[in-house]
Amino acid sequence: MKIGCVLVMYNPQRELLTASLNALNEQVDEIFLGDNSVNMPDFITTLLNLYPNTYYHSFNKNLGIAEAQNRGIIYFQKKGFDFVLFMDQDSLAPNNLVSSLLADYNRLKEIGIPIGGIGPRPFNRGEGKPYVGAVKKGKLILPKITEVGEIISSASLIPIPHFKQVGGMESSLFIDGVDHEWCWRAKKIGGWRFFISESVQLSHQVGEGDRPFIFRKVAIPTPFRTFYQFRNYFRLVHRGYVPLYWKVSNGFKYSIKFFYYPLCVPPRISYMKQILKGIYAGITGK
Repeated sequence: MKIGCVLVMYNPQRELLTASLNALNEQVDEIFLGDNSVNMPDFITTLLNLYPNTYYHSFNKNLGIAEAQNRGIIYFQKKGFDFVLFMDQDSLAPNNLVSSLLADYNRLKEIGIPIGGIGPRPFNRGEGKPYVGAVKKGKLILPKITEVGEIISSASLIPIPHFKQVGGMESSLFIDGVDHEWCWRAKKIGGWRFFISESVQLSHQVGEGDRPFIFRKVAIPTPFRTFYQFRNYFRLVHRGYVPLYWKVSNGFKYSIKFFYYPLCVPPRISYMKQILKGIYAGITGK
């Protein structure tokens, strides 16, 4: 069994990328390092000498995370790999990540469950608290295994044959909602189910940091990312396979963000411009 890791990066920090590669190097057979940066970071050559099982590919422009992941999927498909492990440049894999995911994957497989993918429990690196869905928290179906409607791409382990049946990531979404859309599509097409292994946690950071809002803290994206959040919501909301709870809960959430970001989060004007552009692009299909 061969496992390939697709790690997508964009203007990475040397220390964090080195730590990520160091954590993954002994856990997978090969790493596909897809670089969305316009210019190749000057430290890449040094890193590649340290990690010879890493294949570096520069796209020379930002293709978005979806298309970059698709390039990695094709790379490992051609090489006959069995699984792909997706990683982000800002996520740090624990040493037991792959072994724990595989162990729980096999537990599910033994009882005949159709597994679309499995990932660890992400936790907020700044807060030290696990990320748990506000609406859908999942259901514990085996000790330390929670079934959920979708998993985030970072540290998700997915059998490569699934991509032949379901297709790759939707490139036009670019960055936001890419992982969830694929999970929902896989459930519709193949009846695949998705799981979180509670045996392993992933150090992760959503957005540009958390800010207090009413009685809780919320992840704040950049204005650039906010454009895609609003655009992709309107692009996905009319699709039948997208869960109703997501449509309703995110409709409520984005209604609040529509006022909160321009009023409370600098640069306020940039947020308002990107929100309006995102809504227009989502409605018109651009």
